[in-house]
Amino acid sequence: MTRKDSLSLDEFRTAPRKRFPTGTSEPSRGQEPPVPKPEPGQEAGGGSPVQIEGEWRDDGARRQDARKALRQMKRERTKGASHFVNVNLDRETKRRLKLAAFHTETSMQMIMERAIHAYLDDHGL
Repeated sequence: MTRKDSLSLDEFRTAPRKRFPTGTSEPSRGQEPPVPKPEPGQEAGGGSPVQIEGEWRDDGARRQDARKALRQMKRERTKGASHFVNVNLDRETKRRLKLAAFHTETSMQMIMERAIHAYLDDHGL
């Protein structure tokens, strides 16, 4: 290719532009499907409404319900383990603990709990 040869934009494949709502300065192409207009009961920015238990809810309400359910699940999980103990371990002990948890396919917490119970039982505490 020499300096006189030049490429035009038409020679490259480009993705179609996003369709803008009517009334903007961006021209729309006829290739994209038309954007559906929101219904009177639906918010413009919200998602599609979904019928749940006889009432209509949009995506925002569904997300909020999911956040509440996740928060409640986390709360119930930590309800039994309300007392935490911070243990400062050296690197070698922590490495051995992680390796033991991996080989026994259990959590490090369970190994620590069993070790503490064994120590307390052995010493009559």
